[in-house]
Amino acid sequence: MPEPESYDGSCLCGAVRYRITGPPGTMSNCHCTDCRKSHAAAFSTYIDVDRSVLRFVSGEDRLTTYRALSGTMRSFCPTCGTIVLCFTETDPDWVDISVATLDTATAKRPEYHIFVRSKAPWHDILDGKPQHQAAYGRGY
Repeated sequence: MPEPESYDGSCLCGAVRYRITGPPGTMSNCHCTDCRKSHAAAFSTYIDVDRSVLRFVSGEDRLTTYRALSGTMRSFCPTCGTIVLCFTETDPDWVDISVATLDTATAKRPEYHIFVRSKAPWHDILDGKPQHQAAYGRGY
């Protein structure tokens, strides 16, 4: 499947909508405690996006941002709770988009796992992808 030229995404209730107008970066699965707790799941799947190609179609003013003790920030819809993006102040040019919020299909797949040192003990990673104990990629 060829990759589209742009990607649309939204939160569960549709109040927050965005468009990515350039190629997204790497997709990865994060197993850090913050991601597990905030997504209420074994891990979260994010795709790196250059901020310059991300624009909100609607609802950006509705986003609520939570800063974890680690310094990582997650912006979510206060109505439905969907985490739309994750970012840090130390890397202002990039955000991580929650892949599950994409409305446009992508052939991309996660390339690796990060923060496996804090993965859920009841979850086995069996996909054969590289596993990194901490962060990896984009200069981490």
